[in-house]
Amino acid sequence: MQAQIWLTGFEPFGCHTANPSQQLVEQLLNTTRTHHIVGTDTELESTSVEMTFSGTILPVDEAGSRLSCEHLTDVDAIVHVGLHENSEKIRFEMRAINECNFRIADNSGRQISDVPIVESGNPQLHTTADHHSIDDVFSTYDTVIISHDCGRFVCNETYYRTLHSIKTQQLASRGKTLPAIFVHIPSFNHISAEVQLDILCDLCAHIVSNR
Repeated sequence: MQAQIWLTGFEPFGCHTANPSQQLVEQLLNTTRTHHIVGTDTELESTSVEMTFSGTILPVDEAGSRLSCEHLTDVDAIVHVGLHENSEKIRFEMRAINECNFRIADNSGRQISDVPIVESGNPQLHTTADHHSIDDVFSTYDTVIISHDCGRFVCNETYYRTLHSIKTQQLASRGKTLPAIFVHIPSFNHISAEVQLDILCDLCAHIVSNR
């Protein structure tokens, strides 16, 4: 099967002179990769997914959090990638919270606390990817954590705005709600770029094939 993926990373922020999410995502942007999904005990049939990656590197500010909402049509999945400073594993984020509570200023100098991202929006929105499939496939990976806390910084803001747009516009792909997920990654000191890239491609292939 073939799939179009909208993929984003972030620019450096805070004290960071580089952002691993940018470095990782830039290896995939404007490329086409074929990823092979191996069948499991419950899904005996293997398949190959040809994925074409479009997307961008987002500024770490409000404008960046809104940018992907303009690119949610004509794609089969949305995957946001950001740096988690304190994690040693890759975190698949299962939900976004309708709240900004910044510990530090974003790159525009904005530092806000206890402010809703969308007035009168749902308190939380869950990933539109098949979370049961994600649990089944990736729970055995010792490099991956299934997380329910995306923080309250621009990563969470970006994720919430994307999920809110999918919900309010009733966006779909292949007859199902358009899948979107946020992936927090650690520094390459904890998990190499090569391993992280392979896991990211594996995730993308699974969510577009609903496996």
